[in-house]
Amino acid sequence: EGFFDNHAPVFEAIGVLQGGTALSCLCGVCTVACQVATACSSLPDATCRARPDGSCEAAGGGNVCEVTCTSDEDCSVISAEHRCTANVCRLEPASPADPGEMLGGAGSPSETQCPASAVAANAVVLLGDTFFATSHEVTGFLEGEARDAGRLGPGERYRDHSRLTANALALSSLGLLDQYRTAVSDAEVKVVIMNGGGADVLLGSCETANADCPVISSAAEAFADLLNQMAEDGVQHVVFAGYPNPEPQAVRERMDALRPLLQEHCSDSPLPCSYLDLRDVFAGNYDDYILADGLNPTSAGAEATAAALWQLMQDNCIAQ
Repeated sequence: EGFFDNHAPVFEAIGVLQGGTALSCLCGVCTVACQVATACSSLPDATCRARPDGSCEAAGGGNVCEVTCTSDEDCSVISAEHRCTANVCRLEPASPADPGEMLGGAGSPSETQCPASAVAANAVVLLGDTFFATSHEVTGFLEGEARDAGRLGPGERYRDHSRLTANALALSSLGLLDQYRTAVSDAEVKVVIMNGGGADVLLGSCETANADCPVISSAAEAFADLLNQMAEDGVQHVVFAGYPNPEPQAVRERMDALRPLLQEHCSDSPLPCSYLDLRDVFAGNYDDYILADGLNPTSAGAEATAAALWQLMQDNCIAQ
């Protein structure tokens, strides 16, 4: 890919190529064959020159129109993405030369290029409450996404420690902290995918649903403490799945008060923490994505949650 790749449609549309000649793919470059300098006059800053390596015989005795350069800045006449390579301007390939050294990208929405990850599958741990644990389908669908992307091999699994009980941030004996400690005692933990706070706002009560409510402030503080503990233990990244809107109005009001505190602690975390707001994922699909309890996901909701989690993980090069 090189030179006038980005501009060929423009040149052809406005008819600036001499004699109406269209750009052609010559020796792997989208350009024009030439024998004399004036053949390149319609292309900005291009000159007629032989292929720099002499390895390709194009029409016109092997000469083509090129923009020569000594630095990347010289190539800005073509585009901001072109670079000076062997004294001619080229558009760098999107994919790495050695897939073994740089992974990711292919097929992902953002074509993100991620360094090869040393995180083993069983070092990825899920923590949470009934939103994950009612069916554990979020984990199953997430593993499916990872396998489809070539990130999980046969028999490899993530570790799901989410529970139907003992799953609050602060209420009832720090259930999420206990889940995390159990995971650490079993094996190394490098990436944590979690939710939290749902049990606190469901089982707790507040006279006024705001940051001063003890149930809400305690849950937020427990989350901050948990992040600090994970950082001390060498966890590399936390992915926090923020709940979609719960159906009971009182629970939603408490969650609306807790949510920004959790987001703030995730943003200020001593280790990388990525927050996924599932309200965006579930918007317009609550009838299909949420069970009759108004709280937990259907199979379709679990699948949508897993897809959003995986996209975030790809975009941020987490366990890739």
